[in-house]
Amino acid sequence: MSPASPAHKPAVAVYTRYFLSPSETFVYRQLQGVSGAFRPIVLTAELRNRHLYPFEPVYECRRHPGEKGLIYLARMLTGRYTMLSRAQKSAWRRALVDHSVRLVHAHFGNYGLDMLELTRDLGIPLVVTFHGFDASSLLRVKSYARELRELFRYAHVVTVSGDMARRLDPFGVDHSSLDVHYIGVPVENFDFVERIPVAKKIADAKPLHFVQVSNFVEKKGHRYTIEAFARYFSRHDGHVLTLAGDGPWKAPAEALCRARGIAERVRFPGMLVPAEVSELMRDADVFVHHSVTTASGEMEGIPTVMMEAMSRGLVVISTLHSGIPELVADKQEGYLVAERDVDAYVECLESLGRTDPGMPARARARIEASFDIHRQNEILVDIYRKAIDGRRP
Repeated sequence: MSPASPAHKPAVAVYTRYFLSPSETFVYRQLQGVSGAFRPIVLTAELRNRHLYPFEPVYECRRHPGEKGLIYLARMLTGRYTMLSRAQKSAWRRALVDHSVRLVHAHFGNYGLDMLELTRDLGIPLVVTFHGFDASSLLRVKSYARELRELFRYAHVVTVSGDMARRLDPFGVDHSSLDVHYIGVPVENFDFVERIPVAKKIADAKPLHFVQVSNFVEKKGHRYTIEAFARYFSRHDGHVLTLAGDGPWKAPAEALCRARGIAERVRFPGMLVPAEVSELMRDADVFVHHSVTTASGEMEGIPTVMMEAMSRGLVVISTLHSGIPELVADKQEGYLVAERDVDAYVECLESLGRTDPGMPARARARIEASFDIHRQNEILVDIYRKAIDGRRP
């Protein structure tokens, strides 16, 4: 059956407060992925990086400086965690009505709260995807946790891992109106690279290239990665580590490398666009990603960049954190160590010489089977249809 013309496709609105950070490329990929069945529009409070993520139509409505104080006062008086401004409610109501929008999809639980009153008033189904901090550290905020119960009574909930779904249980989530959706990656953009096996390179005394690609924030665990590599590099010459990305922890990470005497063997190329990430992975051997639970309780979902690395055929070293074990079976598709366990991390690095040459192919097969974005976007389309029809899983 040929695809319906755009005019005959049901309209859906995707809301995220900022459209769009490079760390949220998955939102853009989902917009493209559902466009075969739906006619998406975007609602946002602030446009960012439009040259990287061209999309139309986008309805941007920022909070006016004078409104911010009023909103803060209203939140204090009502005990609400978040509120839209009057202008935002008006602008986005008009967009929803003008496009006859059938469903709103909000990314992140707190942004779902932004949309709750508006969608409920208009009788439009609301889908909310939880990604990480919104199902971990934010749960400690009383006003947020209280309002989640109200959200769960109305919205169809999506989590990016089964572990995250379980973390929402104490807050009243209804599993009959919840889906676990792995988001996925475009496997075709991350071709499998037939490289010299890690164990053979070590046996032949050839250098390894280790990489991590992520924001420099606490939950990415750069401190533990650097501490482990400082010990590993002291025993092994030639190997190098690339830490790509940007963020508040970048300068401290660079300083720690200098303090541990490994600055000449650790590269900091800064923020990379997706094509540069793919190229970096092509030339690497091992991907490292030491995710940790922060002091505030913040956790990851499942980092999509790990899916990309596995697609590229890299050996992956990560942690027993959040939904990561749902992606990587330890010693089968990669290696997992306990959070903050630098001793175990170093032991894992030392054991790379015994890596099964078949591990990269198994990792690639895992991504193709369960984390290909085209299949995951088909699942998302079905989630939208269920929410519109009022069906339960």
